[in-house]
Amino acid sequence: MKHLLITIIAAVVLVGCAKNEITIANSGTNVWQKIEITGGGQQLIIDRLEGGVFKEFSFKSKREGGGLFKGNINGKVVKQEFGYYTPNLTSNLAIILDDSSDGVEIVDMDSTVQSVDDLIAERRKGQSSAVKKNLRVLGEELKAEGK
Repeated sequence: MKHLLITIIAAVVLVGCAKNEITIANSGTNVWQKIEITGGGQQLIIDRLEGGVFKEFSFKSKREGGGLFKGNINGKVVKQEFGYYTPNLTSNLAIILDDSSDGVEIVDMDSTVQSVDDLIAERRKGQSSAVKKNLRVLGEELKAEGK
């Protein structure tokens, strides 16, 4: 009986400790402004998020409901719904931004082995990246030498 009581008390304490994690990362080069993230009865505000920068937030849900991202890039307001929060469950999400006005990607960090740094680096490796350009030129030179 004593073990049952301890187990119940531990379960109640653990349920009350459920924390949510949100990481917001700017994988682009442009500055995102006036960022608002709401979810679980909480509101997180960031005035500016420079390119290549990310911020992490932990919070406990106060009520059930979906999340909403709202931000401004190049004078355009962008909105994106995400997730669902409840006081008894945790979530670990990343909001990855890029330079386009439709560039909001929600990543469930519990479902990936990549870190936020890896996700940013992956998105920054576009066709215009210096590394890809140099590799392309080097490949063309090697082909030309082989002929």
